[in-house]
Amino acid sequence: MKSAISFSLILFCMCFLQMSTSYTLCAQQTQQQQQQQQQTIKPSFPISEIIFIIQLLDKIELKGSEVDALLEVKSLLINPVVNAQKENKPITELLSIDFKVQQAQVLLSFLQRATLNGADAERYKRFIDTIIIAANPKK
Repeated sequence: MKSAISFSLILFCMCFLQMSTSYTLCAQQTQQQQQQQQQTIKPSFPISEIIFIIQLLDKIELKGSEVDALLEVKSLLINPVVNAQKENKPITELLSIDFKVQQAQVLLSFLQRATLNGADAERYKRFIDTIIIAANPKK
């Protein structure tokens, strides 16, 4: 009888430890995901490339539930361009834009819906690659 109770107690402790470890790992993963979403990236683009991307975003199809997200990412692009135009900066000048990682992901998902012609493929790819490189700096 004592051995059955001891075995049950050992089994309970092992299960408890496993659940505790699983909970800790899950909490750590959630915390890491939250930190990544709050992380800011700061890619730089020529003003002309930002204008090109804004024009692409103007032409995509979206659902009503996506309007706020689109307006948010567009404003991240439009505001620096408007300020640069007020300062008469040339369209070849680089502008740095601050994105939270989650905002950059939303922008990239909208851009995947864009319809391009072949001549714009290199500009599009350069913009996308710049964001990806900014989000994944070499260590």
